[in-house]
Amino acid sequence: MNTTDILNKYLYASVNTNVRRKSFPYYDTLTITAGQLNYYFFQTALGNQFLRNKQLPLANSEIFFIQAISAYINLKIVTLAQANALNEILQQSYLEIKVNNRVVSKLPGLDFVNYMFSDDFADQVVVNAVQPRYGGNLNSDGFLGRKLPITIILNSEDSFEFRFVTTAAAATAFDTQTLRLILHGTQFDKLTSFRWDEVKENMYSQVPVTYYWTNAISGAAADTYQIFTGRPADNLYSKTFPLSAIETASIQNIEVFFNQADVPIEVSTEWYSRLVNILRFQVDDVFLYDSDLTNLLSVFAGFGVTLTTTPDLDVVNFTNIRQSRILPVPIEIPASGNALVSLIQPATSLPITGEFTVALRGIETRRNA
Repeated sequence: MNTTDILNKYLYASVNTNVRRKSFPYYDTLTITAGQLNYYFFQTALGNQFLRNKQLPLANSEIFFIQAISAYINLKIVTLAQANALNEILQQSYLEIKVNNRVVSKLPGLDFVNYMFSDDFADQVVVNAVQPRYGGNLNSDGFLGRKLPITIILNSEDSFEFRFVTTAAAATAFDTQTLRLILHGTQFDKLTSFRWDEVKENMYSQVPVTYYWTNAISGAAADTYQIFTGRPADNLYSKTFPLSAIETASIQNIEVFFNQADVPIEVSTEWYSRLVNILRFQVDDVFLYDSDLTNLLSVFAGFGVTLTTTPDLDVVNFTNIRQSRILPVPIEIPASGNALVSLIQPATSLPITGEFTVALRGIETRRNA
């Protein structure tokens, strides 16, 4: 063998190899339209390569492991109204993933939607100076989006649905803008024919989950919010407790996100007011988490003022802080376990309007039907 043959020997599939692995993100782009709340990705025929590179279902020779998910809206946020609409994308919209007509994950926009925003300085003759920044769910390795603790497997023999659901207000605010969804992972090309069965003879399966709950702020008075209980609108939550008798959960990461108040306030007052809130997590009457929001508080909000110069200058500043805490000891929720989650605020809390979202990220174990 010559030098080239030796160097390339292990770069090509051998006669004993039945798959070829490759990093191969799938992407699809859809246009947001006022009045349309449901968007189905990876169902449009291929054509413009700059819009999409995959249509599902997969070819019979392909298997895909989803290891992370991200998305972005093709619009720079520069106004307080746009920031409010973005918060509806993050807190009141979700991506529902179905495999063989069964929901595998329901992820809030908070998990995977990235966004660009910019402070804005505009005088009365509409001359702007901007400072663009990019934000999203920041992981420890710098990845913006949802990194999955366990893969979602797309098998060529399965059916899939990726449905993004948003609100009427968000669809109107982002009318004609595009939303691109990217599935990051590994594609396996079958070099020999075989059937992949991810369930096999297993009695149980595991899926990545984000249990999220979005709640309206009641006001400035001291209050205790009992969350993950009851039945709010479908876009405001993904799970209620207790879990059923055939599922358990391991919570590995927590984020508490507060949005811009209905009447925006200077954001540092909101930040420091909410840092002292208490998140309390009980399972079967045992406190498994009971602390303030340090290291898990997030906020995206803007504040606008008019400087009385000549000419007057309209200034909008944005604050984007994304934090989530990786738990050194996961919170284990047993099947039918009595899990109680509450957020406690003291008197004179700010803001007095708006919403907060609690996101519990981890792995759910289910009994296979």
